[in-house]
Amino acid sequence: MNPSTISGPKAALHPFFDPFDPALHADPYARYTAVREAAALCEGPHGLVVVTRHADVSRALRDNRLGHGPLTAPNRIFSFLGMDPPHHGPLRRLAARFFSPAAVSALAPRITAAVDELLDQALRKRQVDLLADFAYPLSLRVVCGLFALPEQDQAWIREQTPPIARLLDPAYALTDHDVATAHSAAGGFVAYLHRKINERRRHPGPDALSALAAEADLGTEFTRRDLLPMCALLLLAGYETTANVIANGALALLRHPDQLATARDRVDGGRLDGGAMDELLRYDSSIQITFRTVQRPTVIAGTSLAPGTPTALLIGSANHDPRVFADPARLDLDRAHNPHLSFGAGIHYCLGAPLARLEASLALGRLLARTRAIELSSGPVRHKDTTATVRGVEALPVVLTPA
Repeated sequence: MNPSTISGPKAALHPFFDPFDPALHADPYARYTAVREAAALCEGPHGLVVVTRHADVSRALRDNRLGHGPLTAPNRIFSFLGMDPPHHGPLRRLAARFFSPAAVSALAPRITAAVDELLDQALRKRQVDLLADFAYPLSLRVVCGLFALPEQDQAWIREQTPPIARLLDPAYALTDHDVATAHSAAGGFVAYLHRKINERRRHPGPDALSALAAEADLGTEFTRRDLLPMCALLLLAGYETTANVIANGALALLRHPDQLATARDRVDGGRLDGGAMDELLRYDSSIQITFRTVQRPTVIAGTSLAPGTPTALLIGSANHDPRVFADPARLDLDRAHNPHLSFGAGIHYCLGAPLARLEASLALGRLLARTRAIELSSGPVRHKDTTATVRGVEALPVVLTPA
């Protein structure tokens, strides 16, 4: 740790915790418990200050003295995600029109139809991969529908995601191979978006891509330079994290039969209710870590941090902090107090949270309503290690018994 960037008690920065350790993906929560109970702040690689506890992570997410700093070439495709004020606000307000309560509610019939179509196919097969055959196709179909992208393009978009997703991690954690592979995939994806944007300029329609392209062409606060990064983020990050919310939630229920039974009683109108969804989001968040850099002097957990200090905010650890959640390792769909941080907080609170919640509640609700039994197939469930930021399974093979 570079002592020039930190003042305060040095003991607060031990033990060491590596958020990029591939072994963390199998089961991060025991490691989180050990480090969180040892210290509110600890030391990480690349000079990181790692924030472990709910109160401190929550404050840090809302602290405008922590930001992302200048964009680097590797992460420019997700520049909207890493944008700091004052430029962030106007662009977020523009994108938010597509995720307002009214806009999201209007999508419910379309999402319900997509869920039922995919479930019809799954129930005929009986043995399916809930990730590849259900969660991914659903989330891709929804987000591509927002942009009016052809169904035949969805498999190709899915293939581009894993290498580009590495760019969600900070540049200092990427190898030359990571950057080269991501740039290759991102170059093809950007070219694809360029073609689609030009098509919308010639033939606009009632879709988000047409609206964003028209707004960019006006040359106001949202410019053509902002258009591609915003579209890339809404497309790629939007469907990937939502698919993981669905799969992580299903896996949690399958590993806790008592809560699976409770969940079946918590389905109303084909949707899993909000309290149950909150607990699934808390228990195994699809976003485990978010990274910030100190922009102006600030204090976290009693330690002064100087500008330039990189930080890792452990959302997964915060969501299991016993100072906030009673018996946090237990999945409890009846949990009353649940201020989880799975969608973040502050100005970077997940823009697509309402849509993700709607998709997941319909996907899991109708899956439960239309099955009598769901069983995990034999063999271990493995988690992806593409990025430290995102948590999700590689596959979720199950056997379905129709209701």
